[in-house]
Amino acid sequence: MATNLRIFYCLCLCIIGTARFFCQSIETTLHLAKQHYEENNYAASQEKYLEALKFAEQENNPKVIVQASLSLARCYYYLYDHTASFKWTYNALNVSKKHHLDTLLSQCNYFLGVLYIEDQKLDSAEKYSFKAIDWFKKTHEYARLSQTYSTLAELYLNTSKDKNKIEAMIAEAEKYAELSKNKGMLAFAKSKQYNYAFFFKKDYTEALNHINIAEKLYLETKNREAILNAYRAKAECLVMLRDTTARTYMLKWFHFKDSILQVEKATSVAKYETLYETEKKNNENKLLQKKNEQNNLLLLIVGIVFLLLVAVALWLFNRNHLKKKQHELLMLQTLQKDKERIARDLHDNVGGQLSFIMYSLDGINEEEGDKRKEIVLSINQSVKSVIGSLRETIWAISDANINVQDFSDKLKVFAKNLFKHSNTKIQFTENIQSQHELNALLGLNLYRICQEILNNSFKYANATEVKIDVQCLNDKLTILISDNGIGFDIKENESSRYKEQYGLQNIQKRAQEFGIALTLKTELNKGTEYKLLV
Repeated sequence: MATNLRIFYCLCLCIIGTARFFCQSIETTLHLAKQHYEENNYAASQEKYLEALKFAEQENNPKVIVQASLSLARCYYYLYDHTASFKWTYNALNVSKKHHLDTLLSQCNYFLGVLYIEDQKLDSAEKYSFKAIDWFKKTHEYARLSQTYSTLAELYLNTSKDKNKIEAMIAEAEKYAELSKNKGMLAFAKSKQYNYAFFFKKDYTEALNHINIAEKLYLETKNREAILNAYRAKAECLVMLRDTTARTYMLKWFHFKDSILQVEKATSVAKYETLYETEKKNNENKLLQKKNEQNNLLLLIVGIVFLLLVAVALWLFNRNHLKKKQHELLMLQTLQKDKERIARDLHDNVGGQLSFIMYSLDGINEEEGDKRKEIVLSINQSVKSVIGSLRETIWAISDANINVQDFSDKLKVFAKNLFKHSNTKIQFTENIQSQHELNALLGLNLYRICQEILNNSFKYANATEVKIDVQCLNDKLTILISDNGIGFDIKENESSRYKEQYGLQNIQKRAQEFGIALTLKTELNKGTEYKLLV
């Protein structure tokens, strides 16, 4: 009987120890995931939240499942993947409904409302947003109420243009922001007042008053992204008012952004060093405590050793599994970082400059005669060119890979549009027998090379005929572009002036960086031929 009791006692210790192990694993994983999220490292945060979700599903812990799913949805949102963000939000919503987690259910409804507002789907956005509002009113969550009404105001500004609805939503947002005494929410509501005055009423003086208040509040709350947006909005407003201090705020926007990146880098290094030392000391203390406990009972030692063996076996199994996954995810993570960089550069630089140019166009209307027409035409052409480049880049990075047929179709449309007002004849042939896909960055750079070659033919070759041939056989993609123009002497092409004229340096650099085999054949008065092999 005593032996049986001891065995039962050991089994209980093993079960309790296993439970503690999983609990600590979830808490530690969630803590790391939150750290990565606050440092804007959304890819690393994703990985940890998925790990926590796995532990929660093993323990059948619905609360942690919902929290991890919502956090994953937010990570995907900031990584510009709305499809995945919707998926995880609905997963959180269904689990919340099933287990009657009302507080988390209201958060799910709120975030679904935000996603549908981003997609400008009015009915769905109102449905989930007002569900969240009803719950926030019951629980007196004034800050969340203010935030929800502010986002609804933005939705109506972008879709319905209903003056009464917009003013009502902004009024509610400001009311609940005052009740919450939350400066961040009050600034957020003021930013909607700015949007309403600037874009809807075209009252730039009133808009400037609102953004001045928002800027002051954001500086007090130290919300970095909000401060950047306030500087940019203020610059736009000052441009419309013909105020020369607009340039000052544009420069403040750029300098503040650069300083943030430096601070984040230094802070991140310090945090990881502190975390490493803390975890190291904690692990040492735990090992000493376990050794002292092992000296008490021989059977307890056997139980703990057994538990450790089980834990090590699980750890080794998980580690091997993660290594396989890490190898598969390595290239995807690299590509994702490049996509984020491209998307951020397009948003911050190209988008900002386009907005600045368009707002500045109003001042040109004060000019007289042909000069104004010439300036307007020149700026419009520049804007169209940048927008075209933006669309082509978005086409290339919108999916993980680019289908060869889609690439060929895109090149065909570009060539026809380029030469449609000239006397040059375009002959386009293709032979695509295998439906391979190109890596997004490789496809974008290959397309840019073809654009450069065709632009050279259009500008300098004086050709009457341009031939484009796309061949995709087995594992090889070959693109042949030739013209019957004036050609050039390759030996003379060694001069830097000639290289700049024909853009050959740019073509050769792109091809070399992405492993594209480039062959050039040309002679004076005998045309030019480029061959690209992937």
